[in-house]
Amino acid sequence: MHRSKQLGRVAAAIGVFLALALPRAAVADETTARLPSPAELWLRTVQPDSELQELLDQRVEALRKRDRALKHHTIRVSIMDIPTNGPPTLAHWKGDSPVYPASVPKFAYLMAVYHWRDQGKLDIDPAFDRQLTQMVYSSSNRATQKVVARLTNTQPGPRLEPEEYSEFVEKRHAVKRWLRELGITDLHLVHPTYDGGGDLYGREEQFLEDTEIEGCLPDQTGEYRNRAAMTTNGSAELLALLATDRALSPETSAEVRERMRRSTRKQSYLKKRIAGGAEQCGIEGVEIFAKTGTWGPITADAGIVRAPSGRQLIVAAFVEGAPRYKGNFIAKVAEAGCELVFARDEGI
Repeated sequence: MHRSKQLGRVAAAIGVFLALALPRAAVADETTARLPSPAELWLRTVQPDSELQELLDQRVEALRKRDRALKHHTIRVSIMDIPTNGPPTLAHWKGDSPVYPASVPKFAYLMAVYHWRDQGKLDIDPAFDRQLTQMVYSSSNRATQKVVARLTNTQPGPRLEPEEYSEFVEKRHAVKRWLRELGITDLHLVHPTYDGGGDLYGREEQFLEDTEIEGCLPDQTGEYRNRAAMTTNGSAELLALLATDRALSPETSAEVRERMRRSTRKQSYLKKRIAGGAEQCGIEGVEIFAKTGTWGPITADAGIVRAPSGRQLIVAAFVEGAPRYKGNFIAKVAEAGCELVFARDEGI
C-alpha cells in the first residue's frame, strides 16, 4: 500500500512536469518556427522618408483639388525608395488600409509559381507558360484560376463537407503562408480572380462566404465577405523583395520581372498608370515592371521603376470609388515620385 502511494506520487510528479514542460517545448518550437527570414529582416530596415512623405501628401492633396473625379474616392498609395546603398525608405497615404485589389494579386501568384518551381513543386511546361502570360500580360481571370489551382493543389467543384472543406481551406492558404515567411502579413491572397457567373460557384462561393477566415476585409459587406485583400504597403514590400532579389534568386527574379515588363508603346492604356508616369519623368532608360488592375470601383497598379543608376522606386496605388476612376492620378504620383527619388542620385 505504501509502495502504491509512492508510485502514485511519482506519477503525479511526472504529470506535473510534463504539463509544465510540454507547453514550454511547444513555445520553443513555435519561436524557432517564427525566426525571421533574411527577407523579413531586410524589410525591418525600411525607414520613414519625411521628404518623400511631404511630396506625396502635397501631390495627393493637389490632385484631389484639381481632379473632381477623385473628390469622393478613397486613395491608397505607397512609395518606396530603394537606393543602391543605404536602407530603403517609405512614404504612404493610407498604405496600411486593406482593400480588394482587382488584378494586382496576379504578380504575387506569378512570384509564387517561380518559387514553387525552384523548390521542385511544379514544372512550367509550355501550356502552363502560356497561362502565366495570359494571367500577367492579358490579365486573364480564367488563366489565373488555373494558376492558383496548380499552386494550391485545389480544383473547383461543388460545395464540400466540413472535413473536405477544411482541407481545401488549408491548401488555399499556401501562397499566404509563403508571404508570411517573407515577413509580409497584410496580403490576404487565397483566391484567384473571377469573371463572375459560371466560374463562381460551389466551393469557390463557399470559401468566399466564409466570415471566419483570418484576413477578411473588416468593412466588407454583401455576400462575399472573405475576398482577396491587399494593402499598398504590403504590395510595395513584396515588390521591393522582387526588385532586390530577396524573395527569389537573382536569376528567377529576373525571369519574373521580365514577364511584368511594361511599356505604353505596347499597351497604350498604361499612359494613365505607373508606366505612363515613369516614362514622363525625364529619366532616359527607365525600366518598368508592374501589374495593373480594374474591377468595379477599383483602379489599381503596383510596380517597380528602375533607373539606369540602379536606384529603384516602388509604387503601389489603389483608387476606390464609384464610378470607377479613369483619370491619370496614378501616373502623376508615379511621375512625381520618380522625379524626386531619381534626382537623389545627382546629389551623391
